[in-house]
Amino acid sequence: MATMTKKSPAKKATKNAKAGKNSKKAYKPTSTNKVRTRSQVIAELAAASELKKGTVKEVFENLGTMIGNDLSSRGPGTFSFMGYMKMKTVKKPATKERTGVNPFTGETQVFKAKPASKKVRIRPTKSLNTLVS
Repeated sequence: MATMTKKSPAKKATKNAKAGKNSKKAYKPTSTNKVRTRSQVIAELAAASELKKGTVKEVFENLGTMIGNDLSSRGPGTFSFMGYMKMKTVKKPATKERTGVNPFTGETQVFKAKPASKKVRIRPTKSLNTLVS
């Protein structure tokens, strides 16, 4: 008669461990009524992704450097942040000194000249708007 071999408990435990590793629980953020501080955000993301706080902090620093390079004058001038928002550099030209009428008093006055400037505009995308509503 053929004897049936049983699986060893060690193999069974290994299979269960592998299955548990692949099936992660969905991240559920803690609710708060106050604005989160930078350290709270880093701590929460570190706990959710099972990484060290230093690693998460380094990722954010590298992301900031990347955004700065893309928005600088040598970069493309736009940066899309994970499909949630789009950052864009807007160049505002210089204005000359001019005379005009003060709308409140009706008196003529001189408006000062302003130098050229660059500003960053951030626009939410459709996916971020759907998260909020």
